[in-house]
Amino acid sequence: MIACVFFLLLPARAESIFIVAPSNAAPRVVFGAERLAAALKAVGTDAKIIRSGETPGRRIWITLLPPPGIADEGFTLKHQTADEDFTILGDDDSGALYGCLELARRIRAADGLPDKLYFHDAPVMRLRGTCVGMQKTRILPGRRVYEYPYMPALFPWFYDKQMWTEYLDFLVGNRFNTLYLWSGHPFASLVRLKKYPEAVEVPDDVFRKNQAMFRWLATECDRRGIWLVQMFYNILVSKPFAEHHHLSTQLSAPTPLVSDYTRQSIAEFVKDYPDVGLMVCLGEALRGAENQIEWCTNVIFPGVLDGMKAAGLKQEPPVIIRTHGVDAGVVMPVAFKAYTNLFTMSKFNGESLTTWQPRG
Repeated sequence: MIACVFFLLLPARAESIFIVAPSNAAPRVVFGAERLAAALKAVGTDAKIIRSGETPGRRIWITLLPPPGIADEGFTLKHQTADEDFTILGDDDSGALYGCLELARRIRAADGLPDKLYFHDAPVMRLRGTCVGMQKTRILPGRRVYEYPYMPALFPWFYDKQMWTEYLDFLVGNRFNTLYLWSGHPFASLVRLKKYPEAVEVPDDVFRKNQAMFRWLATECDRRGIWLVQMFYNILVSKPFAEHHHLSTQLSAPTPLVSDYTRQSIAEFVKDYPDVGLMVCLGEALRGAENQIEWCTNVIFPGVLDGMKAAGLKQEPPVIIRTHGVDAGVVMPVAFKAYTNLFTMSKFNGESLTTWQPRG
């Protein structure tokens, strides 16, 4: 008699771990938790994101220090004994995001959670970003340099969400926290003014597409701790606005009409896109420190404050002043008296450094 014994082989149950996020977690913290969960699943660990730590089992806690934290965008990773939970301690929301991404990177590299860990890091540079030029290498017929409306015919890639998703993931993976869109006069492609309806320079369907795409891009940037910044030259106005009022599209000094139009454009932009920053190039067409001071203190900053009030913002949005063609030592002290949340930007290349005095 031969006895046969059969064994039922069951697949090994994957280890489970719970990622405990704050109940009021910001979108960028949730994004970090999702990336951490994906890394755990990639190495065979079942991961779930929860908002309460009462669930039994191994846990990774995502916590935030009370303001002001230790360092802007800083974080600490802690796991010192085998029976201790993992802790990601963020100095702020961006710090928690970077902590999640750093732990996710280590999990993938080691094919699992580390046995012991204590690590602190924080960025040194306040603003870290890349510039995407909404410009062409040729001047369009009937236009001047820098004049390129936002439209699919000129920039088909701008509307490619998959491309942007991949690029934004690259940026956050390298802890970039700003993305600069470089344009001559973007407002006529993105906002519509009741007082100056003639200023819009794209068809209605493109205008709606631009608004939707710009809001999507701003949201996706924010989820990754990236501040989207729109740069613009001064003084530039849209081609249809210039033709309607018999003006040049580029002016070297303010006029009452152009000052009012620009102030309203900026206000509407801040109201419609409150999470998007502004970079101001005062020194391209606009000439002379007196004109530049007049323009930024009586046009740019009042426009931002008008938009801030309309959007219900409580804090001044950051504004970046590009120092190209600007004597920052003269302009900035006056600018700070009118607006406090300011940065300056200078570029370092042959155009700027082949003089005895570096300039923007």
